[in-house]
Order: sequence, then structure tokens, then C-alpha cells
Amino acid sequence: MKNALMLFLCLTPLTIKADPIQVPIVTENVRIVHARELMGSRYYSKSVVSKAQLNSNYEHNMLAIVTKRLPKAYKKDSEAITNVIIKEATLHSLDPFFVMAIISGESSFNPLAIGPVGEIGLMQLRASTGEWMAKVTKSPWKGEKSLKDPVTNIRLGTAYLAWLRQKFSGQGQLYVAAYNMGPSSVRNAVGRKIYPKDYPRHVMRKYVEFYAEI
Repeated sequence: MKNALMLFLCLTPLTIKADPIQVPIVTENVRIVHARELMGSRYYSKSVVSKAQLNSNYEHNMLAIVTKRLPKAYKKDSEAITNVIIKEATLHSLDPFFVMAIISGESSFNPLAIGPVGEIGLMQLRASTGEWMAKVTKSPWKGEKSLKDPVTNIRLGTAYLAWLRQKFSGQGQLYVAAYNMGPSSVRNAVGRKIYPKDYPRHVMRKYVEFYAEI
């Protein structure tokens, strides 16, 4: 596992209240398709492929991971948070483990995290981005207060990820980088033949490690 992970990280460019957890039937296929998109040929290393294809109880593994990482005050909400990760990821044809990797990379699962330029919550959204995504998804918007709610934060953050994925034609390295530095900055960098690597590697390392954990 360690050797497969190190090989993946060295290759560039990357191709890359609570109801009971209810997983849509299509989720398994969504996970596999998106995992292949993110990892390209490296998907077939045992670091992801065996877990993505064979683990039928992954939602319970995800719940354990989320519960372990949430601050003590939010552990009571772990089921609701896990449920919305799975639901929204599936809605947007994303691997829920990828969404979880973004959350880990952005906020280390701290719903109260505030970024250096005003990013808020689990997925570190700016208020302007949150308001825009609320309009796109026809979700209620109560200003920054909405982003401090973990469920709303994940719903809007996942929608933004899906939008970026579409804008960058499914090129994992680019849409993952754009989540961190903005789509315009990524386009400008690519125009100068610079392909952002650090943040995508950071997220994909967590992605592979989460699969290794289940």
C-alpha cells in the first residue's frame, strides 16, 4: 500500500436532524467511475480498486471515519454529516470518499474552521460562493450562518465541486486545484503551461489513505 501511494504521488500530471444513512443504488457505480477519473491507470493499483469495487458496507466505514475526526461537540451529528456527504456526492456523480478528502484537506473536519480570507466551515466556502451555489441549487440562504451549518456547507460545497468538474471537463488535477485557488487562477496557470500540483496531491493523498483505512 505504501509503495502504491508513493508511486501515485510522484507521478505528474495527475488525472485525476439525521435520518438513517440511506445509500442510493447507483452509488457504487458512481464511486467506481469517479475513482477511475481521478486516478487514471493508477486506479488499478490495489490502493483503491479492491476497496472501491468490493467493499459493500463502505457507508458504515465512512461513518466511523467521520465520527473519529469530528470535534467532540459535533460527534452527535456524525450520522447526519455522513449521510449528506453520501447523498450529495451521489447526486453530483462524485465519489463520497473524494468529498470527504476535500473536507479533510480544507478544514480537518472542523465545522467552525475559518480560513485566512474568510472561508467558512467544513468545505471552507466563501460567503459569495455559498450564496451563488445556494441560488444555483435553490437552497435557503441565511448568509454566513448557512455555511456554519455542516449539512448546508457540504451541500453547497459539493455542488461547487461538481460545477468545477464540469468546467474543467473532468480533468481531476485542474478542478481539484480550482477548488483551492479559483478557476480563473487555474486557467491562467495552464495558459502559461503551469499545472498546479501541490493541492491536488494533498487531496489525493487523503483520498487514497481513506480507502486504505476501510
